[in-house]
Amino acid sequence: MKYTPRHIKKFLEEGKIDPNLWQIHFPHILPSHVPGCSECEDKKNNLCQGGKNPVDCFLGIHAEEESTKQADTDRKAHKEKSREFFPGAKGKKRVPAGANITFDQSKM
Repeated sequence: MKYTPRHIKKFLEEGKIDPNLWQIHFPHILPSHVPGCSECEDKKNNLCQGGKNPVDCFLGIHAEEESTKQADTDRKAHKEKSREFFPGAKGKKRVPAGANITFDQSKM
């Protein structure tokens, strides 16, 4: 997709593109200009393969972050749900196998 400066402004305002990271990668780009891959600082320093649309790169970074957040919340929700079925297991003390817990012989 071909992006316009309005697209970039919208993505920056919505938080889909991190403004600080955008400024690091494109320090000399005006807001009215849509940068190309060759204008990226990572491409200039040979830290990136290149050949991609920079806006797609940044949107991909946002999508990865969202997917990791979603995976973390799913894992936490599963753990919370399993604790509902075992409410007393949280505070129980471990007792050695075969120990008589009904009668305290130390007080005899």
